[in-house]
Amino acid sequence: MIKEKDLEKLKEMKDEMQQSYRPVSGNRFGDYHFSGDLDEAKKAKKVKKNTEGLRYPSIDNLLNVVDSKYKLAYIAAKRAKMIKKDDYSSVENKCQKPVGKALEEILAKKVTAKF
Repeated sequence: MIKEKDLEKLKEMKDEMQQSYRPVSGNRFGDYHFSGDLDEAKKAKKVKKNTEGLRYPSIDNLLNVVDSKYKLAYIAAKRAKMIKKDDYSSVENKCQKPVGKALEEILAKKVTAKF
């Protein structure tokens, strides 16, 4: 059985949600979207658009920097984990995903490894 004070809290929560959501026609996810403002820190930074798809960075160019596909995969995976954790890349990136950013850094010779 629901208590009176719980009902009041539920009504307050419902009112708060209605204030932060506004209807949008044609949205397939319940005709609502969030209209809240993002903080300045959370706003997406502008990134160059990668129009070359999977061809960038080229495997041929990457293999001129690293002598083995296996070493390249190892270095890129390690650096991608660091990029994902720290959200920092040492070059200006076209790619948005951490592995693409790591490959761009390898191509720019910012990342090296000893084997």
